[in-house]
Amino acid sequence: MQLMAKPERTFGLIVGIEKYHEPKWNVTGGAPADDALKFAHWLHLHGVPRENIRLCLSALVENQQLIGEYGLTVELATEQNISDIVTNFLSPKSGDLLYIFWAGHGLISSERERRLFCADANERNYQNLNLNSLLVYLASDKFQIRNHICIVDACANFPLLLRGQSGELPGKTFFSGQPRKDAQQFVLLATREGETAKVNSENKTGYFSQAVREVLATANGTFPPNMSEVTEAVKQRFNGLDRKQLPTYFYFRSWDGDIEESYFNRFDIPHNIPQSQARKFVGRDEEIEQLRQLLQTNDVVAITDVTGQGGVGKTELAIQYSEKYLEDYSGGCCWLNPQGIDLGTQLVEFGVVNLPDFNPPDGFSLAGQVAYCWKKWQAGKVLLVFDDVKDWKQIQPYLPPKGSQFKVLMTTRQNTGLTYPSLPLGKLSPDAALELLAKLLGDEYVQQEMETAKKLCEYVGYIAIGIYQIAAICRKPGRVSC
Repeated sequence: MQLMAKPERTFGLIVGIEKYHEPKWNVTGGAPADDALKFAHWLHLHGVPRENIRLCLSALVENQQLIGEYGLTVELATEQNISDIVTNFLSPKSGDLLYIFWAGHGLISSERERRLFCADANERNYQNLNLNSLLVYLASDKFQIRNHICIVDACANFPLLLRGQSGELPGKTFFSGQPRKDAQQFVLLATREGETAKVNSENKTGYFSQAVREVLATANGTFPPNMSEVTEAVKQRFNGLDRKQLPTYFYFRSWDGDIEESYFNRFDIPHNIPQSQARKFVGRDEEIEQLRQLLQTNDVVAITDVTGQGGVGKTELAIQYSEKYLEDYSGGCCWLNPQGIDLGTQLVEFGVVNLPDFNPPDGFSLAGQVAYCWKKWQAGKVLLVFDDVKDWKQIQPYLPPKGSQFKVLMTTRQNTGLTYPSLPLGKLSPDAALELLAKLLGDEYVQQEMETAKKLCEYVGYIAIGIYQIAAICRKPGRVSC
């Protein structure tokens, strides 16, 4: 659904709080105030009148210079002022659309309500807004603007519960009237229950806010932008971030009331995926997709080597697949090395180190401890990777029960005698081999020495490891060509 709204009939309540009455709650380095300012500026650039934008900020001392940067009026981000804006300024307005953007601290109360802290909050007086009641209020006949887009970059953890706080948490609750049948809301939240929002202190921005802002900037002047398209684009940006930058969670409720929840923080998923040794990875997109399809329909899949010589990239393909689809394995991804210590020991150690409440009894034999793994592993689909299997019978005692939550991926040079579905891996295509060489040596070199580059790729049989070796020789000091 694409919402129609005129900029002059659009309003904004924009809140950014990084400085609190309780000093130890301050957001180190800042971020919320700048994120809010930039969002308010985005609204104004798209024709929303200044008088329609209520910008409530509480900035750290070192960020005070940001406040006047865009020429917008800045107000207090206190509970009283924000409540007054909602109930007395916005409520009677006749408009097409209301944007709410909030960046700052939040929590989940004992009643599982999302609360957003205001700037005047401290440990004796938890000044906050009840987000749940606010959304219900906006969708009632007490509020005239019927379309709302709510974007919240705030924590949703349980600090009060952890400190033993009991009873209902005081705060601003909005009392609604009758539900409006024509009210529509699109809600985006950065955190799930129990999680904290991630902040990039160096760049003074929340990762979630940054992703939303960057996507809105690419909307080609369309106002208001298609929120379904914005949502998909934000998710894609999250997928492209370094894992340390990933937000924990992404939630949205569409105009039609459909809800989608996506988990992005890979630190929440236990794994021991090895570091990739490839400087570049090309020419295997089709194989990764084939691997995904095989693992969807089979419990055990092997990546094999049609050359039988090694170096075709079996392990690297398994690493790339594990990284790309880690989110599909919420129960974890456990890599096992058949050439290392006993596989059962590796499996049990992974469980003890990474899984909650995983304590195999001391009296169990190793086989009993492995059986304990299958029974006591945490919930969610699991990927077990047996890398470089010399004899597939070696791993048979350590395979999980059929039809369980576990998927098994093995890499092996063997390409005959396997009883499991396999993905045969061989040489790269000539184009992919040339692309890999170009990425290793630079496009300029390959373009200037195209015929030589083609002959080098052919010389090593289009095998990935051979191309790496050729590139290493070419990069030796004093060598200008191969």
